[in-house]
Amino acid sequence: MQAERARPWLGTITTIRASGGSEGAVVAAIDQAYAAIAHVHHRMSFQSADSDLAAIARLRPGEEAVIDHATAACLGRALAFAEASGGAFDPVLPENGASWRDLRLQGVRIAVRRTLRLDLSGIAKGYAVDRACERLAAADLVAAMVNAGGDLRTFGPEETVTLTPSGPAAPVAVLLQDGALASSDVIGSLAEYGVVQHRDGRSAPSSAAAPSPTPAFVSVAAPCCTDADALTKIVLAMGDDAAALLRAHDAVAYVHQPDRGWRTIGCEM
Repeated sequence: MQAERARPWLGTITTIRASGGSEGAVVAAIDQAYAAIAHVHHRMSFQSADSDLAAIARLRPGEEAVIDHATAACLGRALAFAEASGGAFDPVLPENGASWRDLRLQGVRIAVRRTLRLDLSGIAKGYAVDRACERLAAADLVAAMVNAGGDLRTFGPEETVTLTPSGPAAPVAVLLQDGALASSDVIGSLAEYGVVQHRDGRSAPSSAAAPSPTPAFVSVAAPCCTDADALTKIVLAMGDDAAALLRAHDAVAYVHQPDRGWRTIGCEM
């Protein structure tokens, strides 16, 4: 039996499609997957005064707080990407000189060197997709896909995902099996929000070479959506300099720039 549901979570419409087992088992698994998404949404909300991010923002220098296990795990991945990218990916908002280096995370305990604000929007959606997919896999389903506004993960038979940038670009089909895909559309973000939805956390490029023009669209395919989500932002910031980091995570980036067309960076597909 196959079922598909769509609900407004993570700032977008999040759809879950699952198959295998009885109708009751599939629907129950989908409900559990949405519960996992809701937990991430509430604990890592930038706007909610009850979230872990709000609690961290209230900390004074030297103070610490205990945060949810999910928040700690997601933040741990974010800090790992911050270090690996030389700060190009930084979950700390660049206010008053603050950066990822001002955080100390030990298990579920976090301390700050200065007052700061966290924004996990560059990785939390992918993390939520992964947690939902784990709930579905634990229910012994045959196949499933969780799609949060284009950040998705799937298991089961091979899926074809079409990349469709907002700008003038021919669509590209990507074959995905037991993996994840996340996308960042610069032109689409500018059209919808008036600003790009990513930033380079470095004060200056780490490469001595002149930076290449910012890609208009990036999709990253990786084993998990947490990594794919973060890596899209790193590719937008670093361009071809992100190749080694992509390969280290068994990932490939599909990049489109108006003056160069489509190309890939990272692992060969």
